[in-house]
Amino acid sequence: MRKIFLVLPAMLLLSAGAFAQSSVELLPSVGYTFASHNDFYNTYGRIADGVSYGGSIKFNVTRSFGIEVLYSHMNTTTGLYYYGTDQSPIYGLSNLQLDYIMAGPVESFSIPNSTVHPFIGAMLGAAVLTPGVNSGYNSDTKFAVGFQLGTNIYVNPRVGIQLKAQILSPVDGAGGSIFLSNYGSGAGIDTYSSIYQFTLGGGLIIGLGRVLPKETYRPYGRRPRPRYRYYY
Repeated sequence: MRKIFLVLPAMLLLSAGAFAQSSVELLPSVGYTFASHNDFYNTYGRIADGVSYGGSIKFNVTRSFGIEVLYSHMNTTTGLYYYGTDQSPIYGLSNLQLDYIMAGPVESFSIPNSTVHPFIGAMLGAAVLTPGVNSGYNSDTKFAVGFQLGTNIYVNPRVGIQLKAQILSPVDGAGGSIFLSNYGSGAGIDTYSSIYQFTLGGGLIIGLGRVLPKETYRPYGRRPRPRYRYYY
């Protein structure tokens, strides 16, 4: 019986034809977020693992490119610990709520005669960190960056499932540099963060807009040879 449940989805994916997606997609999602550590001199901070949930709305310009707006929420605990065998928090555990509001481009890739569409994307936005009521700290909003990688599996052009890996990170600060010399000039900006939240999750794909047409690529034809006229 277990082999049947494993073989049937594989046969469905291999035998199904390719489906197009719609211009607007709603993606409710849930995932498991791993714990995050922040190292100090003789202690370390830890944000506990837990379940995160939210969703996104994606505006597909073509079958291969779209813009996604994402919201993610997580309730967890955080604490400060000494290095060593004693894993008891120094000041006890505090409740922490994390909310991400992100947006960014998503690039999708089509597999011929398949309903599977792998994708990759980058995001920029804001992270809102809200401590517990009795913690004595106020809510803090930070600039955040993110990255996602996964695949969409379509049942039909308006229904599917999404599986993805995602990392979100509030930015603690940024620095820049510029140099000038006889050989040229240049500039750069670096960002750094102490929190990296890695999530494995999935969700539904609900198509709301029109079904996108198939992309066609027209090869460039050769330019006709110029005609010369001779006068005698």
